[in-house]
Amino acid sequence: MVKYEHRSKTSKPFVSFWESLTSKQGARARAHYVLESIKEYRKQAKKILEIGCGIGMVLVNLPERYAVYGLDIERDYIEVCRRRIPRGRFFVSSMHNFKIDEKFDVIFSANDVINFLKDFDQWKSTFKAVNEHLNRDGLFIFDVYTPKMLRDTLHWLEKYNRSTSSVKEFPKGYYYDKEMVKGNTLTWDSRIFERLPNGLYQLNKYRFKETIYPVAKMKSALSEHFEILEANLREEGRKILFVCRKR
Repeated sequence: MVKYEHRSKTSKPFVSFWESLTSKQGARARAHYVLESIKEYRKQAKKILEIGCGIGMVLVNLPERYAVYGLDIERDYIEVCRRRIPRGRFFVSSMHNFKIDEKFDVIFSANDVINFLKDFDQWKSTFKAVNEHLNRDGLFIFDVYTPKMLRDTLHWLEKYNRSTSSVKEFPKGYYYDKEMVKGNTLTWDSRIFERLPNGLYQLNKYRFKETIYPVAKMKSALSEHFEILEANLREEGRKILFVCRKR
């Protein structure tokens, strides 16, 4: 049994654990699909912006021939990006209403970040903001969960009587994650037991919500601003990768 002390009601910022929890291999894979899309549809791209960039796990894998930019709503994440990628430029803003005095050849979002927006109005606002910040024929590349993720998660929870969660060890302690589904919302109820120098563990609690919409609804909203070049299902249909071109 893990013995822990809960030293305060405020958990340590999640950014403290992100890099230790995130697969570098997964980040490289996401950079790869962005680069493959650029190679196919926008070979001459020079300026790339990632919206919802987190701590820059994907951006750090892009070749130095690109001018890289990142945007995230969390200032702590952007400060990490600035330290990790000195050649980049970074901005603190929500993706659904960002305004930068720059235009880009490619804007992308990786790892289902758009699912974390509050509602579909913010999705549509994000598509509009992206369109406004792209150069002519610029690309918008992103992946999101599909409703199959909700169905598969519900099936899994029902199979195990809604009591199963996943626990894994990582360099700073143990990470406990439990999924919950309500309507079209997937909630991640997360706990991190941080290993302390005295041999005890400090409990940190987090809750993340992702809202998931039908693929047809996504395509309809995208079509107002973009030509959809690719819409590829991934992870047994639980995710879809869009590659779009500014109209």
